[in-house]
Amino acid sequence: MSLNTPAASPISFWKGLRPALPATIFPPGWFLFCLRTWLSAVLALSTAFWLQLSSPGSAAVTVMILAQPLRGQVLSKAVYRLMGTMVGAFVALFLTACFNQDRAVFLGGVGLWLTLCTIVGTLEKDFRAYAAMLSGYTVAIVGISCIDNPGAVFDVTVNRVSAIVVGIAATAAINDIFGSPTAWEKLATNLHRVANMVKHISRDAIAGHGIPDDMACAGLAGEIIALTSQVSFAKTELPDAHVRLAGARSAMVALLEMLSCSRAIATVLRTGEISGPVLNHIRSAFGDGTPVVSPRQAVWDLEDLAREAHAEELDRGPTLDEAWLIERSMALLSDARWAADGIDAFENGKRARTQAPELKIEQHQDVIAALLAGLRTLTGFSVAAGLCIISDIPSTYTALSQVAVILTLAASTYNARGFGMGALIGTPLAIIVAAVLNFRILPHGADMPFLALAIIPVIFGGCLLLMNPKTATIGFNAGVFFFVILGVANEQNYEPSAFIDRNVLYLFAAIVIFISLVLLLPPSANRRRFRVAITIGHDLRLQLEGHGEQAGSALISRHYDRLCKILDWNSYLPDTKSKVRVFNRLSSLDELNVELARARRHLQRAATIPAIRADAEAAFRSTVIYNINSALYRMRKQARVLLDHAITLPHGEMATALAAVSGMVGAIRLLEHNRSALQLYDILPVPDQQWKAF
Repeated sequence: MSLNTPAASPISFWKGLRPALPATIFPPGWFLFCLRTWLSAVLALSTAFWLQLSSPGSAAVTVMILAQPLRGQVLSKAVYRLMGTMVGAFVALFLTACFNQDRAVFLGGVGLWLTLCTIVGTLEKDFRAYAAMLSGYTVAIVGISCIDNPGAVFDVTVNRVSAIVVGIAATAAINDIFGSPTAWEKLATNLHRVANMVKHISRDAIAGHGIPDDMACAGLAGEIIALTSQVSFAKTELPDAHVRLAGARSAMVALLEMLSCSRAIATVLRTGEISGPVLNHIRSAFGDGTPVVSPRQAVWDLEDLAREAHAEELDRGPTLDEAWLIERSMALLSDARWAADGIDAFENGKRARTQAPELKIEQHQDVIAALLAGLRTLTGFSVAAGLCIISDIPSTYTALSQVAVILTLAASTYNARGFGMGALIGTPLAIIVAAVLNFRILPHGADMPFLALAIIPVIFGGCLLLMNPKTATIGFNAGVFFFVILGVANEQNYEPSAFIDRNVLYLFAAIVIFISLVLLLPPSANRRRFRVAITIGHDLRLQLEGHGEQAGSALISRHYDRLCKILDWNSYLPDTKSKVRVFNRLSSLDELNVELARARRHLQRAATIPAIRADAEAAFRSTVIYNINSALYRMRKQARVLLDHAITLPHGEMATALAAVSGMVGAIRLLEHNRSALQLYDILPVPDQQWKAF
């Protein structure tokens, strides 16, 4: 099916009834999203009441947690929610069976499991992180609720899993019947959008026009990397997902490479020594940026261009800058073809005609942040558990479950402070709304249709809060836990004392959560940025020693993701010139790591060509850097020798040699630019005795 042909929807007539409200307050698609969520909640509650589940409100909570605008998001989150619940239920049964006689030891085991799940969830992404968090707090919900009655843990587990399955089934059914927007269509739209932006930058770079600065390019690269989430969502929607998503990943890798090529071309045209004929030929070969039909022929033409430059100027041949420009232009043509073919394969469900050689897209991992998040969860839960044990009031353990839920979920986001504020504001808001509903509205009707109508404002309000990034944490705490706070049951309790007793504990939980997330070990943007800088320095030192990571899509994607992380942390800091300078320096240092890795990769390939094996091996040794001045001299000399000898190579082999020279020239430029920083930050490795002798 073509992406341009929207699927028919049984609920299309609702679009004509949708109120015309300000787009700044009500985001696009808000009405249908809220309507689908309400219908899912009503269906889940009706089914739970019909099955006589002991906690029907959990089915509605599941619906609110699964509330996502796109079908693929809903299905993906549902799958991971079920997996996380199953793992958590098994651990809860295990801990209860082993430590039911000693609640302090039992709560200690729960705390350690929560900590482990928090660490794993912080290192993961998308709904895999959610599944890890869920497997943690499911133990708290199931195990702690049975702390005074261990024999009921199996029944509680079965009821909880049943309620979750009901919520998942209701959400999936409503989204399928009423045609929620698909993730794969959004992925296709975003692929075209970022591809057009990268193509425009490439055209400007070749034409010698200004291109966006490093921060803007890193932001665009971050948008491309972020599409990996939509790829995982689309996987649940497509029957031929393997073929289509391989095309999407190939396009994303190619777009990242195109961005790097464009930045290099812009640099060499701005500061390099390029002759007019070489530049004119490259611009003619590139044309308007439309991918060429035969990238191989285009590469051969550029190889012939290098030979022509050598023949016309025998005294020097093509300059190193010209070799750099020619090779980056060759790579740009190939990458553009891979991007176009990948998008075409994704849209039409066929194997790509051409594909990037590697499809790995990896992201920067902050292990220290994960450990701190785990420590924050362990400390907050331990304090709350200690208060529960000291008070010796059985009902306080309800609040402990709530503390465990919010602490683990908050760990998956940097804005832990926002999550704490969301709990402090959202919980009282939900209590007030639940009190009005429980004592002023529900006593006037006892059937399911009446309850369905009564919760319309609550669900619509919660969904709108969730869709707005500024109020999402409030919406999560108020909307998701509303049914727990209301105490939905097969026989509703309207006694004020029971309502007050229950919700005083939830207020207590909100205060503990606020203290744990806002006042206890709050995340620091400066420290997180510093840890990224340390990682860059560590990886660069290994690369200078010749032991760094090999070039490829994993390295280039991690490079851009690090820059995006720095941009993100910078957004939490005051606007000063220093944070721009810090970003530019870290960007340049990490790019040096990438260029050295690229040079070594192509030099290793060049060493397999008999005619230039000795030159390639000598050039490879010159990329091991302990002294900058010495390294610059040796690298320039070896790059020049390798380029002169590569001119006589046949097609294909010459491209390999040019790529090696290009990587060396890029590394030389960055070494010159970062000379003082490498010495100031003590990144240069210390040579061992064997190297000194060499």
